[in-house]
Amino acid sequence: MTNILVACPTLEKELKQTIKETGFSSQVCFLPKHLHNDPARMNRYLQEMIDGFQQVDNILLCVSGCGGSTIGLKATIARLIIPRTRDCIDLLLSQREDSKIERPEKGIFLTEGWMNLMKNSAMSLERMTENLGREKAEANLRKIYTGFRDFYVIDTGVYNTQPVKEYISPLVEVVDGTISKVSGEYGLLRKLLLEEWDRNFIVVPQGGQVTKEDFIKE
Repeated sequence: MTNILVACPTLEKELKQTIKETGFSSQVCFLPKHLHNDPARMNRYLQEMIDGFQQVDNILLCVSGCGGSTIGLKATIARLIIPRTRDCIDLLLSQREDSKIERPEKGIFLTEGWMNLMKNSAMSLERMTENLGREKAEANLRKIYTGFRDFYVIDTGVYNTQPVKEYISPLVEVVDGTISKVSGEYGLLRKLLLEEWDRNFIVVPQGGQVTKEDFIKE
């Protein structure tokens, strides 16, 4: 069977390691970074990609729930395989065995990939300081992060966590937060590439459509 993998760029290092470990040899397409903060635009982009593929049996969508960006997608030319998770953070925190993914409701999670995305965001401390000055930037960020004080660096073992901690520390200080390190096994990425598509995955047959209910585990 022919597979194509479509993935969020925040997972690039973890996916490359998974590809190395599993021997996955099919085509891999990373989405443009600018789509991350616009679920509706990402949905349209994904559908255009799906419709444009040829001679493929399975399209592996490694973007999961991600703000509803996969809901409504139609399996026009092949089956769609989607991790049954809320977002890419769940994928990074997932274990190989079927276990519940635990994470604080108001925690902010980062990896090297997420840090790089954050650096290019208008919501970053650096960008806001350039545009508004330090005092206004800090005031804005305190409002934006109201209720969000706990920051977690996910150690997936494929990058140095120290630069991520150093990068986020100024923002954590501004919002009077804390930084912790947690382990990320990204087990569902391995299962996705090994075609171990159990109850943790949504399998949409050709002609079918992704629904909101598909993301609810039975």
